[in-house]
Amino acid sequence: MISSPEAIAPIRKSQQIQYENQGFIYLPQLLNPALTKRVLDGYERACKAHIDPVRAQQVKPHYDIARILDEDIVFSELATLPELQPYLLATLGEDVQLVQATARLFPPGKTFTAPWHSDMANTLGIDLAHSNKFHVKVHFYFEDMAPDQGCLAFLPGTHRLPREMERPNPKDINAAEDSVIIVPKAGDAVLFNTHCLHMCLDNNSPKDRRTLIYSFSHFWVKQFPGARPSNPAWIPEGSLERQIFGLGVDGLDIFDQRPWQGPEPSALRKAKEHLARKLLG
Repeated sequence: MISSPEAIAPIRKSQQIQYENQGFIYLPQLLNPALTKRVLDGYERACKAHIDPVRAQQVKPHYDIARILDEDIVFSELATLPELQPYLLATLGEDVQLVQATARLFPPGKTFTAPWHSDMANTLGIDLAHSNKFHVKVHFYFEDMAPDQGCLAFLPGTHRLPREMERPNPKDINAAEDSVIIVPKAGDAVLFNTHCLHMCLDNNSPKDRRTLIYSFSHFWVKQFPGARPSNPAWIPEGSLERQIFGLGVDGLDIFDQRPWQGPEPSALRKAKEHLARKLLG
């Protein structure tokens, strides 16, 4: 049980500044070697069960496993990884929740993503240029990647631009000179504001690019199917961990969820409701 926010050490000030100004943080060796091996093994088993049969019959730009959390407990562990928690609290806030988890395989070939896009381009009701703590993704890597293997690239600072901005012409962008390209090693992760213009570069290598992609937002944001493992035993008992999987504290409003808060005593809650009714007539 977490008693206060201070129970989780904050991230370094330089990392906070980098995220706020550039829109992403590279997290080398966030996963220890033993965990990285478990993730790799679990991914390969899931791939054999779900991707290989589809790939044998159909050529696609990329292949996804939408319910990866049901494949192995290790994928649930990633969502609540203690080493990741400080970054989630720093970039989103105390009411953080997992909203989507996907395993992805990108075969050799041209990129399947739109060039220099925001994942939030169709999101309404949010001033994305001034909502730096709305939605982040974390890409987990469990094997070394080569520079030409479809790496993530970012245009730093573009998360501060309005949603209505005109997307830059790809012909005007030289990825090698204008963007930050991250070439990860096994055990690394990348966390980024999904409004920051980014793309997956072409996979010009002979190898698949294999990743895990987890999206996080606030407790009041709707979860995608598969954002919680079907097996309840795979959800840890900690307050923050349960909140990340969308299991809040009974008695708290959906907008008041915090892992270190408890429900108000029923008498106090009833008194507040009675006062509110009197004030509102």
